[in-house]
Amino acid sequence: MALLRNKIFSTCVAASLLCATSTVFAESVAIKYDQIFIADKGLVVKDLLTGQLNQCTAPPLLDPAGNDVTSLLATATDVVIKRNYAIVTVHPLDSQGNALTDTVTVDVSKCLVQKTIPVKECISTVDLDRGVLTIPCVQINDSIVTVNMDRRGSSSNWEVTFLQDNANMANYSDASNDDEEDDDSKSKQKGH
Repeated sequence: MALLRNKIFSTCVAASLLCATSTVFAESVAIKYDQIFIADKGLVVKDLLTGQLNQCTAPPLLDPAGNDVTSLLATATDVVIKRNYAIVTVHPLDSQGNALTDTVTVDVSKCLVQKTIPVKECISTVDLDRGVLTIPCVQINDSIVTVNMDRRGSSSNWEVTFLQDNANMANYSDASNDDEEDDDSKSKQKGH
C-alpha cells in the first residue's frame, strides 16, 4: 500500500514539474491577417507565410492613448489580438517585489494591413467552347481559393477539377466577421 502511495505521489510530482516547466518556457502566440504575434518578454511579430520578422513592433509601442508602453512588455507572457490592438499579459513587480498579473494594450494597427481586392480579381470566367469555369474567390473555412471546374461532356453539369490558394487574397479578411464575440486568440487555434 505504501509503495503504491509513493508511486502515485511520485507520478503527481513529476507531472506537476513537467506542466510547470512547459508553462514557464512556452511562448504565447496569436495569429491575425497572416501575422504571428508572440508574447515572450516583449512583443514580436512574424509573417505567417515567410517566417520573416516584421518590424511593425519596433519601439516605441504605443497604447490607445499614444503612451509608450514598450518597457512594460518586459514580462509579457500572453497575447490576444482584438481589432487593431494586442492585449498583452504582463507580470510586473509591486513595491514589495511580488509579481502581479496585469495587461497592457498595444496599438498594432500598422501590423494588420488589410488587403483591398479589386472586383476584377474575383470575377468568374467561363470558356463554353472548352467547357472550363474558373471561380477565383471561393471561401472554404478560413481560406479563399480559386476553383476550376470542367463541364461534364456537353451537359450543363460541372465538376471541380482542382482548388488552389488564391494569391490575390493573401491578407484579405472580411472585416464584418471581426465581432466582439471573436477573441482572435490562440485559444481559438487550440481547437484546430
